[in-house]
Amino acid sequence: MKIVVTERVAREYGASIRKVVPRARLAVASLRDGGLEWSMDPVGAEVCCFSEDMWADLDLRRTVLPVVFRLEGLKWFHTFSAGVDAPVFQQLIDRGAKLTNSSGASAPAIAQYVLAMMLHHVKGIAAWEEQQRRREWLQHGGGELTDMTVGIIGLGAIGGEVARLAKAFRMRTLGLRRSPKRTPYVDEQHAPARLHALLKRSDFVVLACPLTKETDGLIGERELRSMKASAVLINIARGRVVQETTLVRALDEGWIAGACLDVFAVEPLPEDSPLWSLPNVMVTPHNSGASAHNMARSMDIFLDNLSRFAAGKKLRNEVKQAGV
Repeated sequence: MKIVVTERVAREYGASIRKVVPRARLAVASLRDGGLEWSMDPVGAEVCCFSEDMWADLDLRRTVLPVVFRLEGLKWFHTFSAGVDAPVFQQLIDRGAKLTNSSGASAPAIAQYVLAMMLHHVKGIAAWEEQQRRREWLQHGGGELTDMTVGIIGLGAIGGEVARLAKAFRMRTLGLRRSPKRTPYVDEQHAPARLHALLKRSDFVVLACPLTKETDGLIGERELRSMKASAVLINIARGRVVQETTLVRALDEGWIAGACLDVFAVEPLPEDSPLWSLPNVMVTPHNSGASAHNMARSMDIFLDNLSRFAAGKKLRNEVKQAGV
């Protein structure tokens, strides 16, 4: 079995891959002097492990993936990410290849980001930082998360972990999920039809849903006006889940108290975007999930699936419908 991997995966996980598939041949992709080099011809590769390091290296990603997507014999593509809304993923599925993601691998890091943003808001940390810059000793009132309500839209691995951490702070947790499967640590779980009821009751609204036809533009004027004036929106889903122009207006006119945004309709966020300068917005560059633990978690999923693939068994985290 020939498998497309990066140098890092070959170096750190090559032995583990061969333990699962003893006769595995690794087609290792690397960049040398700006050009793509292979340890062996990738033609005939059945599997590609799209690892975190390939995603992080833009030049490597832009050179390797077009080659991989043209491989006629590709049977399985594993991606480190949870989101698979790029059209090329659906094209792979339509060709008959299996697609799996690493849903859950970055959930701890992203959920901790969400709680950090909540604490940043409720404790007034920005005010303390500004006072320190001015060498100003001025005490101000602060709050706590106890008894506050978080509404979580999307109760997958990330949303579920947000709920678990929120309960540790004695928050009330509301959640929306299409599936009737109950999610631990969620006090009230509702179907998507109850969106506006959730928005009206939430002190924090966390977007943790995938980008689909149903969630594209989900949060618009009606939804933002449904939220409390004191509420904060936290988006760690996809930028297009929110109607961005309307959100700018809502923040500028005080429909809601603030927003913490890690994802945007256009990335990198254009320099002329008003979101950069709004005082009630925290902008982070789509790296809420950054963690030294992510690679290992993603590779654990890949290696488990590799054993399943070799045995002809059902794969974990298989995506049947991708794209938007």
